[in-house]
Amino acid sequence: MLLISFLGVIVVWGITAVVVFFSVVLGVLPSLIHLFETGHWVDPKILLYPSPEHAWILFASVLFFVLLPALILLLLFLGVVRGGRRKTGIGTQWYEITNRRVAVVLTAFDDEESVGQAVDQFRRAVPQGIVYVVDNNSRDRTAEVAREHGAIVVRESRQGYGYACMKGLRTALSDATNEIIILAEGDMTFNARDTLKMLPYLEDCDMVIGTRTNYVLTNPESQMDWFLSWGNLFLALLVRLRFWNSWFLGRVQLTDVGCTFRTIRRSALERMIDDLTIGSMEFSPHMILVALKNGLSIIEVPIRFQARVGRSKGAGASRLRAIRIGLQMLKEITFQRY
Repeated sequence: MLLISFLGVIVVWGITAVVVFFSVVLGVLPSLIHLFETGHWVDPKILLYPSPEHAWILFASVLFFVLLPALILLLLFLGVVRGGRRKTGIGTQWYEITNRRVAVVLTAFDDEESVGQAVDQFRRAVPQGIVYVVDNNSRDRTAEVAREHGAIVVRESRQGYGYACMKGLRTALSDATNEIIILAEGDMTFNARDTLKMLPYLEDCDMVIGTRTNYVLTNPESQMDWFLSWGNLFLALLVRLRFWNSWFLGRVQLTDVGCTFRTIRRSALERMIDDLTIGSMEFSPHMILVALKNGLSIIEVPIRFQARVGRSKGAGASRLRAIRIGLQMLKEITFQRY
């Protein structure tokens, strides 16, 4: 019944999309706009190649009435085919976190101003843990400052956020005594005390990830503006559609795909580490998708998001860079096989 209903929605949307698309292409919609603005009707054929002031109408119409609905329906179909009617969760075995050895991995690139404070915060928040700082070819004193504050510094020569994350995760796994791994950044955008709210959830799931899209917990001086917030919410929706569940609107209640701050059980990381391959900025959603593909259970927790210390090198650096990273994430979520 669910599949029949879904196919019915596709047929209705398809008819609507075709009508809208050909209306736009033939210039009918621009003609109507021209009639509304001037009171005079113009032959649609004249507007087959619209003027610049009407070009955005064509683009927006095709994008919102054709391309985006097609993308959403495609991902929803894939989610349904994957078994989206499962009513219950995965049933992850309960995991006692008391007295577990914790490894904190902080990525860093030219973070001399902030990395010392970040190391100190995490050492206080997780006194039973060890802190690794992954130096991704920093040109300042990032490595020296991290060592001075008690961190173990490892270097990743391949430039890229994803490479730094993978290096840190593999380094943490190389020590058999590390049972819980925390991944974050050394730029002070995250508050280490939030690990105290994330770790308890790890008793019931494989991985806990933070979300920076909560109005109350987001610092107005942080890089999370409306553009990044809406972008993350949209991409998170696509992930939920791709791994659909009809009872809970997705296997994970996700609102943020770009948050580095996450905790994971050692056993879960061992199951997925060899599938992590993306070395660039879309690593965060890549790791989520790999975890879901491997059947891991994920819970998202609201965290505090603070103003960055020093210069941003990620999506907060500029709007153009944010758009480029967003498109890379969109491609990863939509077209890569998981």
